[in-house]
Amino acid sequence: MPSPPEQGAKAQTATTPFRLNSFRDPHPSYRVGFEGWRGTSPELGEISVTYPFRDGEEEIRSIVRGERIPTVLYDVKGLHVAAGLLMPTLNRGTLRVGEDEVAMSRNRLGVTEQSRALHLTHGEDKYRLWAISRLHYALAREASEGRPGVTVQVEQSGKHGMRAMKSGRLHLAFTIEGIAEPTDIALAAMFSGVDRSNLTTGGSARALFTRGRDQAMEIAWGTWQP
Repeated sequence: MPSPPEQGAKAQTATTPFRLNSFRDPHPSYRVGFEGWRGTSPELGEISVTYPFRDGEEEIRSIVRGERIPTVLYDVKGLHVAAGLLMPTLNRGTLRVGEDEVAMSRNRLGVTEQSRALHLTHGEDKYRLWAISRLHYALAREASEGRPGVTVQVEQSGKHGMRAMKSGRLHLAFTIEGIAEPTDIALAAMFSGVDRSNLTTGGSARALFTRGRDQAMEIAWGTWQP
């Protein structure tokens, strides 16, 4: 196995495609248990995406861990937990790579997949996440300071469902265009544990009708933020 990258270095990996398989495990404290994806990258070793990963009654969290990638956390509070969702959504979530918070923004009124893309800023790196279809998405890092850009595409096989996830027959296929860094792969994996429906045409249209209802519920609970 290759030696770990030096502290603070921008280590790069080969672009070998890999895949993560679905799983669903019971948990004694939670009715829904845990589910997600896990597998092995030839260059980065074992990788797992797990959700829901709850630390408290008012938080729902997804987490990415791996042998040679940074830990990535994504969490939301309030309405999402009360509604019993299985994974966090894009609305007012908090994303962290290690201890560093990642800035996120998107145009909720965009009319195309590209205009609705989620924009991420991690240090000096800028990313863009967009939907190719309901089960297929891409994360691209912009080129900067002599480093070429990279695009990671993630595509899910089959329809997400409790039995299908538990069986392990579903998988995520990762393909990389360019030379990736561990953070690129970790961030791309994370969004398999986040509800990305608002990035799709159909999901964006549905969100317009449900946003007012959700805000009214949050105001009633005292959790709404403008």
